This record gives sequence, structure tokens and C-alpha cells, in this order.
Amino acid sequence: MKHIYSIREAKKSDNLHVQRFIELVDHDFYPPLSQRGGGIPERVRRCLDTPEANYLIARLNEKDLSDLPGGIIGMIGCTKNWKDESSAYVNFLAVHQEYRINGVGKALNRELELLLGKQGFNRIYLCTWSSNPAAMNFYEKLGYSAYSVVLNHRGKGVDTIYYKKKI
Repeated sequence: MKHIYSIREAKKSDNLHVQRFIELVDHDFYPPLSQRGGGIPERVRRCLDTPEANYLIARLNEKDLSDLPGGIIGMIGCTKNWKDESSAYVNFLAVHQEYRINGVGKALNRELELLLGKQGFNRIYLCTWSSNPAAMNFYEKLGYSAYSVVLNHRGKGVDTIYYKKKI
């Protein structure tokens, strides 16, 4: 799987492909990203237009002729200077359903950690929900530790779990 895709930072010219990719995975999130403040176009615009934020995209080296927008098979987004000047927050991570369990998410996270480390950041934060045990397991395997839980934050029985990792 390593040789069929490459990872790079998104550019403003990737806007439409990034939006289309998020639309493909929208219902993997609760609530869907399309239903959150400003929707997907606003989320992407803010991330691509803000120096403190960006996405890393995993893109097929040879574009698939299927519905993959711009060959994007996975993406991770972050906001820098989140709690302070040495921390960042992962605001998005998704891998297309057909490419899961192939290490794409792990590779995206590793690239983000390397990039942030080179830029002087030493902590990464993120959150997920108790209704997503696969994400909880994934982050814990990558070395993230839960540090806070907000009970019933996303509805009855759906807690928000905040994670952090020193890089």
C-alpha cells in the first residue's frame, strides 16, 4: 500500500477536491460535518485560508477513475497554536472506506507529527466520541492518552473523549 499513494500538504487549488472528499465521508462523523457551523465549504475555506491550519492529503499516485475526488483516499487536518504556541489540534481525520485497514490513517498521523515536530510543536490534541470505539482504539494504539471526558456531550450515552500526545 505504501507505493500507491503519497502524502502532501493541501493547497488552495485543492479546495474542490478536499470538499468532495469530506462529502464522501461526511456521515462517518456525528453529527455530520455538513450539519455543523457553516457546513463543509466554510470548514474547508477556513482551513485552507488560515496560516494556522491545513490538511495533509493522501493521494493515489495514479488517479483512480472511480469517484475519488482528485485521487484523495485520506486526509488529516489540524489547527496550530491551539492551546498555546507549542500545541496543535487534529480537527479532521478520515480515510475512504475502500482504503481503510491499509495504514493510510496511521501514515497521515505520522506525517502530521513529523511536520509539526519540525515546526516546533510538541503536543497534539484531538477528540472523538464514545460511540466510535474504532477511533478510540486507533488513537490509543498511536500513543494518544485520554485526559478528559465530557459525559453525554453528543447526546444521551455519547461522551466526548479528549486525547493528547507529546511529540
